[in-house]
Amino acid sequence: MILKRKIMINLLKKIYNFVSYLKVPSQIKKNYIFLSDTYKGDIKTGLLENYYIKDTDINQTDLEDHITGRIFVSRTKIIPWLSKEVGLKDKKLLEIGSGTGSSSVTFAEQGAIVTGIDIDNASLEVARIRAELLNLDIKYSKFSATEIKNLKEQYDIIIYYATLEHMTTEERIDSLKQAWNALKYKGHLIVVEAPNRLWIEDTHTSELPFFQWLPDDLAYLYSIKSNKQSFNSKYLDNEYLYMKQFLRRGRGVSFHEFELAFENLDKLQILGSLNRLVFSKGLINTFIYKKIYKMYISKFVKHHKAFTEEYLDLIIVKD
Repeated sequence: MILKRKIMINLLKKIYNFVSYLKVPSQIKKNYIFLSDTYKGDIKTGLLENYYIKDTDINQTDLEDHITGRIFVSRTKIIPWLSKEVGLKDKKLLEIGSGTGSSSVTFAEQGAIVTGIDIDNASLEVARIRAELLNLDIKYSKFSATEIKNLKEQYDIIIYYATLEHMTTEERIDSLKQAWNALKYKGHLIVVEAPNRLWIEDTHTSELPFFQWLPDDLAYLYSIKSNKQSFNSKYLDNEYLYMKQFLRRGRGVSFHEFELAFENLDKLQILGSLNRLVFSKGLINTFIYKKIYKMYISKFVKHHKAFTEEYLDLIIVKD
C-alpha cells in the first residue's frame, strides 16, 4: 500500500511538472538557454570537484537537482510568476544566498542584471562555472545576508530564494531591514520558497508533524525521530553542540519576522502569492486536509493571504 501510494504521488508530481511547463508563456520559453549534454557533464564535474568534494556518499537525486532540477523548477514555477508581477528584463537584481547558481541563471536568461551573494566558497565556485558554461554575465561575491549594506548598491529587485529559513531569527530580521534600505523606490523585495512555521507539517527539514512548532532545544533532540536519513543522524548529542548548524537547516519563517523588520506590515504593498502545490504523504492530506487547515489559520492571520500559505512566496513593493 505504501509503495503504491509513493508511485501514485510521484506520477502526479510528474504530471504536475509537465502541465506547469506547458503553461509557461512562449515569450519566457524563448529565452531559455539550452542545457546541452556537454553543459550537464561539465557542471556535474564542477559540482563533484567543488561542492561535493568532502562527501563520500553522494545523493544522486540531490546531484541531479543541482544539475538541472532546480533550473526547471525556477523556470516553470517562479519565473512566470515574477515575469507577470514584476518583470525581469534590464532590472538590477540581487540574489541573497545564490548557492550554486541555478536560480541566478533563470533570472539572467530573462534579461535581469544579476548579482549573487553567498557565504559558501564551494557554492560560489560552482555558480561561476555554471554562468561561464552558459555564457551569462552574472557577478558573484562572498557576502553574508547581513552584509548587504557593504555592497553599497541600490537594486530594482532583491530576492531571497529558499534562503530566509537558513538564517537565525536575528540574522533574518537584520537582513530584511538591510535589503529594504538597498532597494530603489518602487523596487521589489521578493521571498521564494520559505517554509511557513505556522503549518502543522514540516515538509522542508524533518518531514515530521508539529516540528516547526517545537522549541529549538526540543526539536534538536527530537530530530532523531525523523525518517529523513540526511537529518536524523546529525544531532545525536544532548549538549546542543551543533545548534547553530541545526537552526540553519531550517526552522521555518512566519509573518512575525516581517512585522519586526517592517513595523507596520499592513501598510506595505504585497503582491499576490504564488500559492504553490506541495505534495505530502497521501493524496487526502495534499488535496483536502491542507485546504481545511489553510482556511483555519486564515481566521487568525490577519495579514496578506501570502502569510497563510504552506510556503511563503511573496513580493513586497517599496513605495
